Amino acid sequence: MSKFKLFILFSVFLMTCFPVTGIIKEAGADEKATLERLERIILEQQAQIEALQKQVNEIRTTSEETQKAVQSADTSKGLIKSGNKNTSVTLYGQVNRGVLISDDGDNTDIYQVDNDNSSTRIGIKGSANASEALEIGTKIEVQFESNSTADVNQNNQRGASNNNFTKRHLDLYLSSTPYGKLSIGFGSTASDGTSETDFSGTTVVGYSGVADMAGGQLFYDNNTTALSTTKIGNAFSNMDGLGRDERIRYDTPSFNGFSAATSYIADGGGDVAIKYNTKLDRFKVGASAAYADPASTSAKTDYQISSSFSALHDSGISLTLSGGQRKYKTDTDGDGLFFYSKLGYQADFFSIGKTAFSVDYGFFDDIAMNNDEASTFGAQFVQNITAWGTEYYLGYRLHKLDRDNTDFEDINAILSGFRVKF
Repeated sequence: MSKFKLFILFSVFLMTCFPVTGIIKEAGADEKATLERLERIILEQQAQIEALQKQVNEIRTTSEETQKAVQSADTSKGLIKSGNKNTSVTLYGQVNRGVLISDDGDNTDIYQVDNDNSSTRIGIKGSANASEALEIGTKIEVQFESNSTADVNQNNQRGASNNNFTKRHLDLYLSSTPYGKLSIGFGSTASDGTSETDFSGTTVVGYSGVADMAGGQLFYDNNTTALSTTKIGNAFSNMDGLGRDERIRYDTPSFNGFSAATSYIADGGGDVAIKYNTKLDRFKVGASAAYADPASTSAKTDYQISSSFSALHDSGISLTLSGGQRKYKTDTDGDGLFFYSKLGYQADFFSIGKTAFSVDYGFFDDIAMNNDEASTFGAQFVQNITAWGTEYYLGYRLHKLDRDNTDFEDINAILSGFRVKF
């Protein structure tokens, strides 16, 4: 018998016993009246018991129906399941759309864009544990950018991107706790990301890859009173290693925050990188550096060095620095170099999520042509909406480019939009 039923019967017993006690005292005066009264009370209590039992049955039925509904909902969500019972699968992705306003010094244009700082994409991860110390996994990730900020310009305001899925990762890996990780396929090389360590919380709209925000915009030349063929993306580069490519890559385990990696590209290129991530007192600290040799994968670059550093204090203040140097295959091109700095602040001003602000500055020399001198200033704002998996962002950037025998106008750009992750 359930505790609920025992409680009901005990309650009935109490309600019954107190009246009976009074009845017994009166039994000597009028036995017949007392018996009638007792019978009436018993009938009333019996009716109450039946009513309570009916309520219990209704509650039990409702509970069973609710449980079935929950179970049905759980099985009807269309959860991603692996075709192999020994492996797990995760589906993830994001959509990142915004509005870009750009002024080239001659005209102002407005574009509806995909934000190339962090493109729209979708991916699937799969993994299986061969043993307690060995994991085998895969990663398939593709992007689809419609009107990318890296491509739209004054002459092509719509359909400026490749309207197809493009590969980002087609990767297979073996990961061992004591021995490290071996990756084979198309994916990040060891030096990829070594210019982009950044804890500011504003990278969705501004980071060392300053060309991503409006990279397709063309500089206006006052000497010719016409648009040039030079894009922002040509004159600014953060020299972020060898990017993603067909490679074999090995990553060491982490030792006291330090780790190293190296990769070999099918056409002969390769790189080596070292990274450091830790918590020092009230600071979160990250740093990375890499040497990359693109070999035959680049017709212009002989080798390049990239590095970055970022520190975030518990107060929300952050500092980010990045720099690199590129050696060209011909001496007449000089040596390309860049330096980037950012100061940021983030705090929980609103209950919906963290708010982040930052300002940055960078200069870039000899990127597109010898003797080019380019600089940029930017300001960023990001508001997280945690419950929706969403970030709202607003960014401003000024691009300057000085080149021999030209008189380029500065380009001012504003980008605002949302990134929604799932």
